[in-house]
Amino acid sequence: MTLKVHYQVSLSTESATSGEGRLLDLSVEGCRIECAHRLPVNTYLSLRLIISPKEMPVLVDLAAVRWARGTVCGVHFLSLQPLQIARLKTFLASAASQTPPNTPDKG
Repeated sequence: MTLKVHYQVSLSTESATSGEGRLLDLSVEGCRIECAHRLPVNTYLSLRLIISPKEMPVLVDLAAVRWARGTVCGVHFLSLQPLQIARLKTFLASAASQTPPNTPDKG
C-alpha cells in the first residue's frame, strides 16, 4: 500500500551532502521525493522522514534512487532498523485508517 503524503524529508548522500525535500508518496518499501536538486539514479541516501511534528523522524539507514524525472525521484528503502520499520508500519496503518476511501457519494 502506498500513501499519498506531503511531509518533509532530510536526505544525505554518500558524499555527506545533505538537503531537504518533500515526501510525496510513502510505503514500507520506499517513497517518492521532490527536492531542489536532481538526484541521479543509483544514488545512495540516508533519510530522515519527518512524518509528525510531535514524534522523532523515522530514520532510513540506506536507500537508493531507482528512478528520477527532473527533481522528483523514486527511492527504495534498503536498510532500516527494526524499531524504525515498526514505527513506519504503525504510521502508515494509522494514516490509512484516517483517509476516507474513494467511493462515489450516494445521492
